[in-house]
Amino acid sequence: MSVQTRVMLDGRWTTRTLDIHQILARNREEKQEMANGSPAEPGRPALGILTKTLVRSPVIKSIIPARVRHRSRNDVVFVYDDAIVIKEILGGERIEHDPFSPISLADVIEKKDFDSPLQAVRILGLPREPKVPRFPGKDWSKHSDADRSQSSIETKPNLLHENEVPPQILVLTLASRNLLFLFAYHDVHEQVHFLSNTFPLPAQAAESEELGVHLAVDPKWISRNGGGISRKSYCDIYPQEHGPDKAGSAETAWTGHEEFHANTRRETHQGDEHYVILLLIISKGDSTLLVRFEWDCRGGLSGVERKPSQVLPKSKQLPNLLIPLIYRTSFAVVSGEQVTIYEGILTGIAQAQDCQLELHEQREVPRNSDRPLTWTHWARPMRPTKRLERGIDNIYLCREDGVVCYIDVREDSRPMISSSHSAGILKANLSNAFATLDLGRESNDVVIAASETGDGGLWYLRPREPIVHVGTIRNWTPFRDITIAPFKTSTSRVAESDKQIRRKAKRPFACSGRGPRHGAITEVRMGTEAVKLGPTIELSELANNGILDLWALPYPVDQDRQAASEAKELSLNEDTIAAGSTAEGFIVEDPSAASGVEELSHNERTIAAGSTAEGFIVQVTPSSINAISQKHGILPLAWHPEGASISVASLLTIPNRTTVLLIVLCRHHDYYLHHGHFGSQGGHIIFEALGEQVRLPSEASSLALHWFENCIIAFVGTVAATLQIYTARAGLSLNPYFEYRFGDPSSICDSLAILTTEIQTVACDEVEIGQLVLCGLRNGTVKTLWLNSGQDSHNTRLFSKENEETKSPGSKDSSLGEGIHFLGRSTGSSDGAWSKVFGGCPLSPCETLTFGGTSVKVMADTTRTSRAFVMCQQTLYTVEYLGGASPTNPASVNKLWVTDPNLQAFQQGPATSIAQASSNIPHGCSKFAAGSLFYLSGSSLVVADISSFPRPEMVPRRLPLNGTPTTVLYSEHLDKLIVMYTTEVHQRGKRLRKGMAVQRTAPQPAIALVELDAEPVRLDLDGQDGPNILDSSCVLPGEKFLGLVEWLPTVGERQHYMLVVHTATGQAGSQATISRLLFFSLINDAGSATLKIDMEHKAEICAVAPYGRSSLVYGCGNDILLRFLDVESKKFRHPMKLTLRSPAVHISVKGLDIHVSTESHGHHILSVVEDKLVARWADRVSRPSAYHLVLPEQSLVLATDLDCRIAGLWQPPQPHLDRTAPLIFEAFLPRSITRLCRIQTQKDRLLLTQPEPQTTYSTSPINAKIGNGIVARAERYLSKETLLATCEDGTIYQLSLLDQASWRLLAYIQNMAMREPRICPYPHPRVGEQDLEPSMARKRDMHIDGDILTRLLERGGRRLLEEMLDEGASGRMLLDEMLVEDLPEDRWHRFLALTKEVFGGEGAVSPNSDMRVPNGELAESVLGWLRLLLMPAI
Repeated sequence: MSVQTRVMLDGRWTTRTLDIHQILARNREEKQEMANGSPAEPGRPALGILTKTLVRSPVIKSIIPARVRHRSRNDVVFVYDDAIVIKEILGGERIEHDPFSPISLADVIEKKDFDSPLQAVRILGLPREPKVPRFPGKDWSKHSDADRSQSSIETKPNLLHENEVPPQILVLTLASRNLLFLFAYHDVHEQVHFLSNTFPLPAQAAESEELGVHLAVDPKWISRNGGGISRKSYCDIYPQEHGPDKAGSAETAWTGHEEFHANTRRETHQGDEHYVILLLIISKGDSTLLVRFEWDCRGGLSGVERKPSQVLPKSKQLPNLLIPLIYRTSFAVVSGEQVTIYEGILTGIAQAQDCQLELHEQREVPRNSDRPLTWTHWARPMRPTKRLERGIDNIYLCREDGVVCYIDVREDSRPMISSSHSAGILKANLSNAFATLDLGRESNDVVIAASETGDGGLWYLRPREPIVHVGTIRNWTPFRDITIAPFKTSTSRVAESDKQIRRKAKRPFACSGRGPRHGAITEVRMGTEAVKLGPTIELSELANNGILDLWALPYPVDQDRQAASEAKELSLNEDTIAAGSTAEGFIVEDPSAASGVEELSHNERTIAAGSTAEGFIVQVTPSSINAISQKHGILPLAWHPEGASISVASLLTIPNRTTVLLIVLCRHHDYYLHHGHFGSQGGHIIFEALGEQVRLPSEASSLALHWFENCIIAFVGTVAATLQIYTARAGLSLNPYFEYRFGDPSSICDSLAILTTEIQTVACDEVEIGQLVLCGLRNGTVKTLWLNSGQDSHNTRLFSKENEETKSPGSKDSSLGEGIHFLGRSTGSSDGAWSKVFGGCPLSPCETLTFGGTSVKVMADTTRTSRAFVMCQQTLYTVEYLGGASPTNPASVNKLWVTDPNLQAFQQGPATSIAQASSNIPHGCSKFAAGSLFYLSGSSLVVADISSFPRPEMVPRRLPLNGTPTTVLYSEHLDKLIVMYTTEVHQRGKRLRKGMAVQRTAPQPAIALVELDAEPVRLDLDGQDGPNILDSSCVLPGEKFLGLVEWLPTVGERQHYMLVVHTATGQAGSQATISRLLFFSLINDAGSATLKIDMEHKAEICAVAPYGRSSLVYGCGNDILLRFLDVESKKFRHPMKLTLRSPAVHISVKGLDIHVSTESHGHHILSVVEDKLVARWADRVSRPSAYHLVLPEQSLVLATDLDCRIAGLWQPPQPHLDRTAPLIFEAFLPRSITRLCRIQTQKDRLLLTQPEPQTTYSTSPINAKIGNGIVARAERYLSKETLLATCEDGTIYQLSLLDQASWRLLAYIQNMAMREPRICPYPHPRVGEQDLEPSMARKRDMHIDGDILTRLLERGGRRLLEEMLDEGASGRMLLDEMLVEDLPEDRWHRFLALTKEVFGGEGAVSPNSDMRVPNGELAESVLGWLRLLLMPAI
């Protein structure tokens, strides 16, 4: 709704139409400023902050095996702090002579839109039952593909019927006081979705209450039973009727004044299914009680009866685990090294039986603490029914140090625990999650575990045998420190022309892990992961001849060696070499020894190679087409073109039809297209031509074939910088149809790839086929073109009559502008066949991606039709087509990182050639490398398995340490990483335990210099030797190193290099601390350090920073000291001192200002005035500071605290009278930020390659109207101030600063999105606090949640945004006690006005002026800009 008002414009009163929402929002802002007494100041910035979760914390809270999709789906649920991920267990079937078959966990779906931490997760439903093998005893290695296919058909799960739920569903409690019932299902398109139902929990009576921390459900899913939710003082029961859509409201069962410790629910016995027992372990004062409730669930909670409590003995107080046993009503309590079984609780006081756990296995690493180790989790093995005997219960217990104990409980024995023994030691700290997996195996239980401070994994546990590790679950926490380093430019690895590009890219390195087993320096990398398979194959002799290209072809299994193998065609400068490799790494470099491929041509360069569906291997050389069969009795093919040579070729296998080969023949300087297909006749392989040859107007540079709508589509790139399209029906000749001009003579297409995917609409009721053509150009760019399918022709406005032109094949045109041209027909022609295929003009330009300055090779992925590989300047990328409703920005470009599971510090070399094995391998051929990527780096050939995850993920590279890293910094002076870590030295203690001396460890601080790309990296070998640059004599007993900084004091023209370390040593028998400042100098490049200065203080030193040319500022207790060093005399002058109210936790220096974050009183800025240290201004809020980062360009300080806030504090030119810093914005995050660092933004969507943003968008009217304002505004406010923020739990946020106009537009979109159930399905805590109209009255509203906006892009994009704008609200809304309209036209009008403020220039813009752009195009352009803002910065 708008109103007419008078405004002052250029000194004159003018009538303008303003939006009522905008007027009310500005009135609120003015009222807030008057209330704060701080009207707007000149130069005060109006900035917002955009946060986006770049890397989710890898800490897994629990692992729950459950069939939450279908009874035939063997799923595992990973529960994170604010997300859940469903993975499916693959493999594990027992194969003869292979008791440890591979196991993998495939990602199915993740849910991360809870907008609140998860407090408890349980499974409600049928109890877990062992998996029955599909074909017991069947050896899959001896059966054909037909048998495997039949098995997959028989075991294919059916869709859930209406009102049907899986055998098990998830029950979750959220910190936002909501109870959630959740499961997943497959739709008719085999897409996985979640279905949930939410109910509010009762309001908390006090802030200290933690509602929903403990959650118990019935061990059986009886149709009317639900779960119990406990907190301090209350127990609430939720009944359930037939699934999550029928759950009822809560009933309060009991009120008390105790605190729950654990709870469980179980039935009394098999006969009485309606009688329920709820058992609670509570803490009351200094006692621990067993509290029991009983009731008949048919009568509700009115009949709940609380039975007398039982006090646990002192030795069993606060037990670690409560385990319900599978028979009777017995349960076990685990505390310390003792297990107590209680039985007979229904008859009164439960009888206890104690059992001491006898574990003879020692820990791998000695401990330095006398604290008893804690049992953290338990799990029951899943075994076939015939292995389970009545009255016997088997349980695995896991301890925090990785020890697993197996106990056998028997009903008829006394004591009931008949045996207990160690099952082995897992190389993980088992503090979080532990479970057993169901693989239907007769023996060898499989366990899965996760930890907070290191990697988890999967293990086979065998009776009386060593455990076998079969998988790893990554965990890089905790993050203690992070530094930013540039790419190291090595002459041997990177060309000189690429060094300037790489120097501007950034590489984050972080301290991660804890202890000698998990401590490491982790390089933070985002992209697509490729896991190395087997050892590296060395081709040193072949590499000397110059390898030009590489193909991976199927190869028959060698029956003599019984080894699966794979053939590689290596195209050299003058000839071709066939090399065969096996999974064991066998390599054949002699062509004659490669049995079965000797008929191929080895005297010419190979142009193309591939395999057909019939099992033929095809090779194309300049003079011939060669084909061999892998079946006996079929003679090979050697086809030679008459009077012509072959320049380019492309193969296409049409499913269930044939394989088509397209070649370009050069005859007397003319070029012709020729295509045919392969077959067999009379025991020979034949190549039969399809139609006549077609003359090309110019020389071809690349070819690609595509099969769509029963039509062959040929794409031909030419040296004339054009892309031509030819079409043919089956068996017919190719017909020229269309030509696209790239517009630049250097834009010659050297390679082509076609990507396809299914695009699902917002309503999920129909599926469209999206197709994208990737053109790898010679100038280092990739041009993406949308291939219209006729179903939904996107951006047809680009092909108006003025852009179309009649163009005949072979005609010449002096102009070379970018555009669309029809070949051989007028623009008004409507050939029925081709118009039906394309729906008019077939191509729409999308974007241009710049990868470098040399030719780009693109190659379609054989395993995923929506992905392609890109190689440019010896670097690998993936281009993923994620679909969506628009062709603008459809591709996601990620760096391809190759990792080695056996070498965490593996650093991939520059790629010189790539190939991919087909995923469709003919019968009888090797399958071990199907779909794998082969890439050649120098003389090394690497085979890798590509991750199927479509979006960029964390791919860490870890430099392992023999200790716990605490500080890391990149030294430009040394061009190395300086790492401070704590290792452990072994000592033999004097105390005796069972007649043996106890082996103990003592912490030993160390410092190491690390090369960025050293491979392999091993920083410390045994805790004593290695690269530790410190002399142990300079470290006092019990001394801890707290921090490390570089210091380069300058005296005259001479600059000295020193490392400054501050330490702390606790005195025995008191809490007093002695701190030291240690100054080390490096003697030589070897890295040995010499202690030069040792300064001792009586208070703890917590932060140090260099100041000026030869000064140092540090915090000692509550004092801030500034000292000037006389380098010649090695003495410091008398310090300047200023006392603050709390100790400093972080100090930095910018110019002459000293920034100090304190432990309890926020941020302070100090300066030197007349040889005195004075405070200039301070934070208005007494916050428990954690870290800060100074942004001098905006006169801004970003301050974080332990209350999970990040504040933007403005440093005004002149201090205020109260000497406080105005708050510009404030953001509340789920976790506390411990480190901030600045990093370069890459707006061309490429990782670590591009010096300047080069992304070009399609010339739509909106872009032309604003003059590329979208990109310009993003560069102005994001490219310089995009930050990384890390948390101790491994979470990484990306922070960006927003100007006022950008913030208003994004806030308006966010406020609508928070009210949209498809984006925020659960009540968002900020919805009740904000109106749709953005307001700057509260600084916390200046925070934009990028995760919500990311969901908007992923779950509908343009269509969803348009629906939010079209639907409006309920019609009216209350704003500032005024009832105003909220109609769709008002939303669109406000959206147009806010968009024009961002893209319409710097001057004032009337919100009522017409932008002359259709609303749909405007929404699409805004979303394209939004994608740019949310693009990952690393």
